[in-house]
Amino acid sequence: MGRFGSWYERWNSTLIRKMGPSQIGAGHPEGVDDRSVDRPCPMCGAALSRHQVIRPEGQVRSSTLVCPRD
Repeated sequence: MGRFGSWYERWNSTLIRKMGPSQIGAGHPEGVDDRSVDRPCPMCGAALSRHQVIRPEGQVRSSTLVCPRD
């Protein structure tokens, strides 16, 4: 890991111990999620339920939306 890696690990664990874990969310009460599965695709206009979503493993590549061909 090296000197920097061990220093960072100590620094990170000290910060988490003092300040707590990171806050996740919008920071305010969120309303109901009103997105519908069958809303139109912004690129082709077909319903999103007819599309294929390719989600690769890991965090190297982003997800890909594949539009229907018909």
